[in-house]
Amino acid sequence: MKFTKPAKSYDEQVALLKGRGLVIASEERAVRWLKRVSYYRLSAYFIPFRANDGTEDFKPSATFDSIIDLYKFDARLRLLFLQAVERIEIAFRTSITYEVAHTYGPFAHTDQNTYSKWFLSPTKIGEPAPFVKLMQTLANEEKKAKEMFVKAYRSKYTSETHLPIWMATELMSFGTLSMMFEGLKSATKTKIASGYGLAEDPFRSWLHVLATLRNFCSHHNRLWNRQLGVKPAIPHSWKYEVKQPDRTYCLAVILRYLISLVSPECKWQDRVFALFDQHPDVDLVAMGFPPDWRRQPPWSHL
Repeated sequence: MKFTKPAKSYDEQVALLKGRGLVIASEERAVRWLKRVSYYRLSAYFIPFRANDGTEDFKPSATFDSIIDLYKFDARLRLLFLQAVERIEIAFRTSITYEVAHTYGPFAHTDQNTYSKWFLSPTKIGEPAPFVKLMQTLANEEKKAKEMFVKAYRSKYTSETHLPIWMATELMSFGTLSMMFEGLKSATKTKIASGYGLAEDPFRSWLHVLATLRNFCSHHNRLWNRQLGVKPAIPHSWKYEVKQPDRTYCLAVILRYLISLVSPECKWQDRVFALFDQHPDVDLVAMGFPPDWRRQPPWSHL
């Protein structure tokens, strides 16, 4: 089958929505929005307003303003999540750097003795070992770095091949940090994870999931009605109930738990509550939020 649909003008897009039953109070405002946010991007937010009759028609009560309200909610939620991830990421970087540096030395990240045996061998035929990939990634990230501390170090310590770990981890992407952590020896990972009240596996899983979440938010991907490509591991006998680990609510609980540890005076939860108060019609079920989520821990424990 060949794709034959022609591109539609903004006015034609508005006419299409109206023809499908969407109430549009101001066509001029609708065009302004479609010029700023593409029809295709907005179409993901049509879902709760569809008639669910096998067609692309909207429910009789569906309005363009309601769709925009949902879009605004999602954009603001993304910013809140990104703010939390930023604090947590910096704390994770600090913990990993401190433990590895004090256990193995300033260049521990380049020393094979720092890592588990599996990390030093190829996991697939024809591919380099994860350790080799890590070293290649670090070299590339340093090449692209514009930070003054790199230039100052290189001009002073001309005989050194590598940056010390506390500089290297500042240049690493969150994904690279996650890769490095995964390769560490189990005893090192356990010690780092214990600082957050977690076992090794949940901490490793969360590090990976938060790196993925950061990419979602940075690329303006949807959080509302999002099913994650990865599932965070739920700690054994965890006191927080999460029925759908692959939904946005699970991410919110993890962020709330970690923020309470790394920044206990942060008012992040208050901002989350305020956002939901500003958008009371948002579909909670689509994000895995239980109806009484505010009365459940960790939200009920301020």
